[in-house]
Amino acid sequence: MTLEISYHNCDFIDELNLPTNNEQIVKSIQETLSNLHSLNIAKDKELLNQTIYETLQFSKGKKNFIVFGTGGSNLGAKALINILQGDEKVNILFYDNIDPINFKNSIGKINLRTTGIIVISKSGSTPETLSQYACLIEIFDQKNELSMLFSNSLIITENKHSPLANIAHKNKCTLIKHEADIGGRFSIFSNVAMIPAILAGLDVKKIHEGVVEEIKKQSNLDFLKIAQYFLYQKEKPLLVNSVIMTYSDALFYFGKWYLQLWAESIGKNKKGITPIHSVGTTDQHSQLQLYLDGPRDKFFTFITTDHANKGLQLHNKTMQENGINYLVDKKMGDLMEAEQQATIDTFKLNKFSFRQIHLKIINESSIGRLMAFSMMETISTCIYFEVDPFNQPAVEQGKKLTKQYLS
Repeated sequence: MTLEISYHNCDFIDELNLPTNNEQIVKSIQETLSNLHSLNIAKDKELLNQTIYETLQFSKGKKNFIVFGTGGSNLGAKALINILQGDEKVNILFYDNIDPINFKNSIGKINLRTTGIIVISKSGSTPETLSQYACLIEIFDQKNELSMLFSNSLIITENKHSPLANIAHKNKCTLIKHEADIGGRFSIFSNVAMIPAILAGLDVKKIHEGVVEEIKKQSNLDFLKIAQYFLYQKEKPLLVNSVIMTYSDALFYFGKWYLQLWAESIGKNKKGITPIHSVGTTDQHSQLQLYLDGPRDKFFTFITTDHANKGLQLHNKTMQENGINYLVDKKMGDLMEAEQQATIDTFKLNKFSFRQIHLKIINESSIGRLMAFSMMETISTCIYFEVDPFNQPAVEQGKKLTKQYLS
């Protein structure tokens, strides 16, 4: 099932003035993507089978699971599991922040004895993740039950000397290697996200199959269009924001994952386009006024799915008695479908530049395709903007100061 992508009020032929070396840029992008381990890992069936086996072995006897990790160590798995919309096989709690009160109160409500602890840090020295795990070590140490904690712990980190790797080796935790050449925000198709997804009950093989199918579509170069539109319009508007509006709660955490993927990859050397995630229909009542009547400095992407005739039936008598005739004989999904289409048509009629990415069904295959497309598009845009997609140098100063303030 392919992604249905349509562009509106965008002329990619007459309105664009592509650079003279565009063919060379496109070739560089294609070479980068063809050699990208974070995408190609989806082709490694043997590795995925091994990950499935290790995960199922670890899950035995456990009723709940906690995932400690921040940024890319957390958002990708949440985005995948979110498509299940409450239909997860087990209860998985994600901790991606270190708010001390919320952490203390929520951890105190969990039966930690029957909980599997998954700790993810590529470097093995992420302070937030180490502090989360250290709190549990303290709790179990006070009860003289450290062996129970460590036997219930699965650690994902690079195969190198680090505080987290040292803890895992010393205490014989289950230790799984984080791919050294895959950065956190690009780790969605590796064990970082696959392990929680397997526990939740997703068919991760179908996720990988969707990725592979989307990779095969590289020849259509659809993932280059946004970069070219931002940079090379002949009459260039000041487009400085990219709004992603997701019309399904199943895509809520996809939007959060996308924000990190795009912002951390492209925001460098005083360059970049600011990503904004909006939720349909919720943000029609909070942000749409600005989008339609404010400055035209945004490109819009609507990510939609089919809602018609889905969900619960509305109470006809109540609708009729109160003159709400347009909702008679309707389900909640019919209203969602109408609002989704009305917003898109409003943007079309008012000559906004936007695109629609339509997923007829949100499932493992389609989310894999959408995420693969997003990765390819993000990396392509970075190359056009002449920034390195894979580093994040500006955040290092804050990390150093954090350690300084604690010393």
